Amino acid sequence: MRRHPVLPAIVAAVAALVLAGCTDGGSAAPSDDETGPMTAFFEDMGGSMNEEDIEEQQRRVEEIVATCMAEEGFEYTPAEPMTGAVNSDDMPEWDSKEYAVQYGYGATTSDELYGGGEDYVDPNADYIASMSEGEQTAFYEALYGISPEVDPEADPEAEVEYNWEEAGCQGRASHEVYEQDQIWEDPAVQDLMDEMNTEYENLADDPALREAQEEWAACIAEAGFDFATPDEAQQSIYDEVNVLWEAVAPTDPEAEVDPEAPMAEPDPAAMAELKEKELALAAADYECKESSGYLEAQKAANLELETRLWEKYGEQLEAVAAKSTPSE
Repeated sequence: MRRHPVLPAIVAAVAALVLAGCTDGGSAAPSDDETGPMTAFFEDMGGSMNEEDIEEQQRRVEEIVATCMAEEGFEYTPAEPMTGAVNSDDMPEWDSKEYAVQYGYGATTSDELYGGGEDYVDPNADYIASMSEGEQTAFYEALYGISPEVDPEADPEAEVEYNWEEAGCQGRASHEVYEQDQIWEDPAVQDLMDEMNTEYENLADDPALREAQEEWAACIAEAGFDFATPDEAQQSIYDEVNVLWEAVAPTDPEAEVDPEAPMAEPDPAAMAELKEKELALAAADYECKESSGYLEAQKAANLELETRLWEKYGEQLEAVAAKSTPSE
């Protein structure tokens, strides 16, 4: 339910940019001791993903939705951007020791990170409440599209392919802001990304990183935990969070839900106990990454891999970027 995909740092960064970036054009910025050429390229193509940029993208989505809904005959008040962590100016860097000690991996501490669980206020609530049932149905169909009818004979586990053209004004807006004209929609880039992902998956085979990982495992064992890799340690907490949420999930997904009923929450005592475990594990994890040399080995392996990938794919990526960049 709240599973956190664990990826190497550079893969996570590239994935975030691929999903949320907006094409600015241009070629890769020179890499340095901290930033490899692949990261530089995707940052250049995707733009900075700081909070201001994210909020601006959300505003653009809401403005497009409002225009689209007006075309459909409805009023729509754009919602304010959902900001990230509260007190973000005082928030420690996510990959710092301070963050690990205070927030762990962000699994049981999400309320502290993202606003303390305050309820979202829909600026369109009063307008929607003034409508008849039929008008409300039409409003939501215009906003989100028409839900496809479920075939009772279909495989419930089958993946449903998303099509933005069938997702109403929200689909149209999200496509325009996050997807349209992005270089990763080019089939050539998709093929390259598949090849590069395979390379990233083999990053753990780097001898220096493997040696540091073994030292990390010995260190974390001395701290009282039994994990082979940092990714495994982090994922274990998210898996336990999932178990707590699944315990309060409806047993019948087709049962009618009372919209006025409060949302079921996991057992507070169990969540508090897991939070204590998360903070202890995250702090030990960071300490072991430092003492084992894992952080430095991972950074060195990432930079070496990015340099190799850029030598192999850089010209192709720049060519696709130049082709997709709007002319002045």
